[in-house]
Amino acid sequence: MNALELRDNAKQQLQEIRTIETGVDYLNKVKAIETWAKAEKKDAELQNIIAEQKLRTQRILGGLLKESNISKVNQYSAGHKDVPTLSDFSITKNESSAFQKIASLPEETFEREIKTAKEETNKRIELTTSRMLKVAKQIERDKDLKKQKEHIKNIDTNTLLNEYDIIVVDPPWEYDRKYDPDSSRIANPYPSMDLNEIYNINLPASDNSILWLWTTQAYLYESKKILEHWGFQYKATLVWNKDKIGMGHWLRMQCEFCLLGIKGKPIYNNTKYRDIITEKGREHSRKPDCFYDMVNDICVGTKLDYFSREQREGWFNYGNEINKF
Repeated sequence: MNALELRDNAKQQLQEIRTIETGVDYLNKVKAIETWAKAEKKDAELQNIIAEQKLRTQRILGGLLKESNISKVNQYSAGHKDVPTLSDFSITKNESSAFQKIASLPEETFEREIKTAKEETNKRIELTTSRMLKVAKQIERDKDLKKQKEHIKNIDTNTLLNEYDIIVVDPPWEYDRKYDPDSSRIANPYPSMDLNEIYNINLPASDNSILWLWTTQAYLYESKKILEHWGFQYKATLVWNKDKIGMGHWLRMQCEFCLLGIKGKPIYNNTKYRDIITEKGREHSRKPDCFYDMVNDICVGTKLDYFSREQREGWFNYGNEINKF
């Protein structure tokens, strides 16, 4: 088969794929033609035809694999000598998974993506397997988000739950401060906890949860260790840039920090937010409203504000100063 035969008989060739073996054989031929077309720098129209044919073949293969009883493990180690495996067809587990995800796309969605990519070639939107996998992933994400929203719709946020999906923690960090009239330094404005006490906090986090841990310059190093000790994987640091300079021994401090960590595979919205908030400082320990707006937008699930100093709708507010502000 050559490029002209592929172009002229594309639909008929796809209709002839009725088994995994013939599908793999045809896919390998299409890939060979694709490699040739790219090397020869053939026109975009022909390359699109080849790319489309490859995707349609992968979609058919995905359907055949889903319907088959092919074993994903070694047939001898599993004790099923008569059951064919992916390796018998020279298909990897990753390829099998990708083909089945493409096959799972609704027909309307698949055809729309094909059409869009062909029309937008000049905008570098390509007909690729990775493009289709991103679409499939987004569909699954949307399903999970919808399911999660339905789950939390009727939950009473005034009742303490056994576990939460999103937790904001603003620990009462301990500082060695005593009132000094000469330097205008003041003692801690709230009852504090030492590092050991904070380490031993038992967070009611679900198996798939998100943690936002507020900290300061002095406790950045310990905060990451605490986050990991609580069972979370560190992902990013949010910086709150305030409008005025505070105290400091070596440098005058103008920022607070919030460490983001996850446990398991939490559900979240695609984020458009940067890692810096520029917002005026407020009363001591009071965080900006835009932070909670951001968390509400990114995170979907039950929410706990640990050491809260302010009541917030949709959150369980925990602490001894929840009506401070």
